[in-house]
Amino acid sequence: MTLTLLALAIAAGTATRYDPGVMQAVVANREAFGQLELSVEPEGYVALLDCDHLGRLVWLQAGQRVDGPYAVADCAAAAHRPALEDRGVAVDLSWEVALEWGVIDAPLPGFTVWDVPPAPWTAN
Repeated sequence: MTLTLLALAIAAGTATRYDPGVMQAVVANREAFGQLELSVEPEGYVALLDCDHLGRLVWLQAGQRVDGPYAVADCAAAAHRPALEDRGVAVDLSWEVALEWGVIDAPLPGFTVWDVPPAPWTAN
């Protein structure tokens, strides 16, 4: 029997990044307050606009590249969401993840955030 998962795009648009060390502080605070309990070791950490996704694992895609899982460790404050949506921001990457994806000097358009790996996908 073959199991097929349908992937749902959570967000699509531009990827931006956190400055070095910021996401580590966020993760430490979320863990200390019991807001981030992961059963798997993620590839890294990201922030989404919607706080309903905190603690979930997601996969990132830009072009043909798909990678994950990444843990959603932060979200946009409600007051900041409209401006971020107007700019087309889909995801904020930790500094380390931004280095891997080449999102250091400028925002990078063309990202999709998935709830499960879109087919076809194989783990690294």
